[in-house]
Amino acid sequence: MVEHIQKTISEYQQRIMEVPYVPKRSYGRSAIGINGVVNMVFLTFLFSDKDLGIQFLKDVGLICSKVPCNTCGRDMTWCAFPKTTYGFRWRCRGKVAEAKCSQSKAIRHGSWFQGSKLTFHEVLYLTYDIVRREPAHLIQQEYGFSSKTIADWGMFCRETML
Repeated sequence: MVEHIQKTISEYQQRIMEVPYVPKRSYGRSAIGINGVVNMVFLTFLFSDKDLGIQFLKDVGLICSKVPCNTCGRDMTWCAFPKTTYGFRWRCRGKVAEAKCSQSKAIRHGSWFQGSKLTFHEVLYLTYDIVRREPAHLIQQEYGFSSKTIADWGMFCRETML
């Protein structure tokens, strides 16, 4: 699992390095992290293209790549839904008793992001800094999150990792 995630990160780092506005560093070093290891610059440029960021989250398993419908049991499909923050929802087009099933779920359903009102990249920034054990006051100063938000995410990260 870890190898798959590192390989996926490495592939996305290569894709991001091809973008003309991503800064290059001296001596062949990458501004977006060591091969297969995430840094904050990587996360920032990853979400400068919303579709690329969402596809990355699906590829590393942070959001579902398949969601079953609770009504008819079929797998829902990924649909454009412009009224949502990220422009996508899970939608079912199956049939139940000769009627069309029209269930839908948020793309956050069943994921690390479920229940949060923060954007995907805000959640990743918070998680990244919490896992790196950055002091809460520095996280608050950097991103402007409330101390309650930082404490809640810190607890969520600790509970999930234990």
